[in-house]
Amino acid sequence: MSTTKTYIANIDTKRRDWTLTVRITRMWEVKYNPTSETADSLDMVLLDEQGSQIHTLIKKDLIPHFKEVAKEGSVCTISHFGVGNNKRSYQQVQNDSIIWFNSFTSLKFEPKGLVDIPMHKFNFQPFEHLAERNNRKDILT
Repeated sequence: MSTTKTYIANIDTKRRDWTLTVRITRMWEVKYNPTSETADSLDMVLLDEQGSQIHTLIKKDLIPHFKEVAKEGSVCTISHFGVGNNKRSYQQVQNDSIIWFNSFTSLKFEPKGLVDIPMHKFNFQPFEHLAERNNRKDILT
């Protein structure tokens, strides 16, 4: 029985049983209060074989479970996660959706070289377009 691959561009909020094979290209802790000792979320940017990217969020109570497992640069298959509409200001990547991990989320790391996903993807803008992006809160420039 063959399985159909799912890509970031195909996911939506209507289902909850998605499985993606992606590279963790960026990972950082977010503190809403700079003086806080602990992070409020662990955020990541995921990249798939087709070059699509998505912002991913791990809430505070799940950080200890995933922080030691998820490694920037690694390729993994992720399943049992939530998908929502990305309404955040200063989005790190251009995607209308956001992924969040929950207590059922599973990470399975793939052997090196098995899946061909680049280490990074950048969306450069021509210099003359930077002024029109100034003061926009929907994208990070």
